[in-house]
Amino acid sequence: MPANLPPTYHEAEARYRSAKTPEEKIAALEEMLRLIPKHKGTEKLQGEIKARIAKVKRQPKKKGATRGFSHHIPKEGAGQIALVGPPNVGKSALVARLTHAEPEVADYPFTTREPLPGMMPFEDIAFQLIDLPPLSDEYVEPWVYDLIRPADMLWIVVESSNSLDGLEQTTRLLADKKIDLFPAGEPSPEDPGFGRACKAALLLVTGQDKPGTSENLQILGELLDRPWPTLPVSVVDGQGLDELARRSFEALEVIRVYTKQPGKPADRDKPFTLPRGSTIAELSRTIHKDVAENLKFARIWGEHVFDGQTVQREHALEDGDVVELHT
Repeated sequence: MPANLPPTYHEAEARYRSAKTPEEKIAALEEMLRLIPKHKGTEKLQGEIKARIAKVKRQPKKKGATRGFSHHIPKEGAGQIALVGPPNVGKSALVARLTHAEPEVADYPFTTREPLPGMMPFEDIAFQLIDLPPLSDEYVEPWVYDLIRPADMLWIVVESSNSLDGLEQTTRLLADKKIDLFPAGEPSPEDPGFGRACKAALLLVTGQDKPGTSENLQILGELLDRPWPTLPVSVVDGQGLDELARRSFEALEVIRVYTKQPGKPADRDKPFTLPRGSTIAELSRTIHKDVAENLKFARIWGEHVFDGQTVQREHALEDGDVVELHT
């Protein structure tokens, strides 16, 4: 079966070959792994990429290297979400409210100088949020774009009183660095162009606890040149934050799959998160390569199957499925 690799995969591969640091190599390899079509014809290539990532991570750090934060943040949880937007729009306050991270929050611009990850819970899984320095015409830390590229999706964060200008500035600055945005829920552009990355994004409008925000939202909707999935939120009274978690889960296009052993109940504490459309074979590889190699069949429970139905490796999984693997 041919691999049918998309142009964006080859562009990520080119970035990997030209990378000079381990962090840059890992970011490019993870992008390659995300972009590669998931089918039997790419199984070997997927394994090779995972092996490269493991090899780079095992490399010892060079002696005399300066201490400090890395410009690569390893992905954790069900998906990595980078927060982007102008100065002083509430990105750090959102991360502080939604996670256990403790970013510096102040009412003056450029408070955030380093990337800060935090885990945002949603039902029985969690997403990784990354608080980043702002995007501004005055100055942007060059490494900010290196952290945006590998993220699974973006939150564009703007303030209610200046939302349209904030959105236009953010999209323009990212486009200048070959990072294009498209509304979450729409299909990703098939061929963004050489060296360009396309990122799904939600538009968050903060400050909804302040007077006049409903009028500002209405004006924003009338002025947008394309429909954006817009979420009004407030870190003061929590408005919109539950909906934000749900919409992010849907936009990341992942599913939760639970496993069980024969004769025992399903393990509901730690589901496996997989891309939407993943198969039994891909679940088995996620668990362990030996399970994948020796898999004979699986039994499955879920809304779209009969309880305990026997399925083969190519069966596509749905969110909430319970799977019993037989080797």
